[in-house]
Parts: sequence; structure tokens; C-alpha cells
Amino acid sequence: MSIIAICSDSHDNIPNINKFLNQCALKTVDLVIHCGDITTKETRQYFQDNFKGKISFVKGNADIESEDDDNQRWRRGKKTNRFLVIKRQPIPFIEGVIDGIRFAACHEKEKAKRLAEKNLYHFVFYGHSHKPWQEKINQTYLINPGTLAGMFTPPTFAIYDTKTRILDLIQLNQI
Repeated sequence: MSIIAICSDSHDNIPNINKFLNQCALKTVDLVIHCGDITTKETRQYFQDNFKGKISFVKGNADIESEDDDNQRWRRGKKTNRFLVIKRQPIPFIEGVIDGIRFAACHEKEKAKRLAEKNLYHFVFYGHSHKPWQEKINQTYLINPGTLAGMFTPPTFAIYDTKTRILDLIQLNQI
């Protein structure tokens, strides 16, 4: 069974990213899904250097890429017996299956809603608004973990345990 951490909109806030990564280590997180707006490639590299599990990034509207960046660098991790390959599409979103749980992730809500309406996933994660949100569309839960940076709302992220099937929203300032 796996523990998944879902975050978004970290906007180069290294102190909050550190708190988040410390929580990931404490909770033995296997996979981090970042729903966009990391902002710089240095911060993306910081995540990769400081998290030893699998990590997948979705491109956000505030992410800065140089023209020579390879889109494949937006994700890390190889196929193992526990993780299905996470695919990259021309429109930036990822999808995968972990312990029988089908998920997709993107940055903006409208794209997330369209994905949820397809009824292909248990969860569709997204960011952009900086506001934690949960709703159900047909049989799919549409989840926004809020902002890791703490811009406009307190900093939050979500943890999903595939064994207990419980999704928790965690406020970073209460840790």
C-alpha cells in the first residue's frame, strides 16, 4: 500500500517546501504529485534533490521554462511493481494507477473538471486557485490541495493513504 502527498502552488517558498518534505519523510510518502506552479527549475530540482521517493510535476501557468527544457524532465520515476508509468500529454496533465486507484492531475480546475467528467479516475487533483476544495463529479473526486506557498490562503497539502482510502487535508502552519 502507498502513501501519496498531493501539493500545488509552492511558488518557490523553500521554507514551506522543507516543512512539506519533512512531513513526507515522517509519513513515509511514496509518491508526491505536484499540481503546478513550482515556478523555477531550481525549485523543481530542489524537490527532486530532497525527496527520495517518486515525484511527478504538472506544469502550471507560473512555471518558468527555458526553451531548451525537455518536457520529460517534468516527471521522475520509473515503472516498478507498485507504480504505473505516469504519462505526459500535450496538454499538461499526468495520469496513473497506484494500488488500483486511478488518478489524474493537472493545474487548472476547468481541465480537471473535464477529466473528472470522463469517469475514468477515482481522483483528479488540480491547483491554481490556492483554495483547498473537494467535490464529487459522477464517481470521481475532484480535489484541490490548496497552496503550499501560503499565498492568499494558509499553506496546505493533502495526504492519501491507499490502504485506508482516507484523504487528509493538512495545514502546514498547524504542524
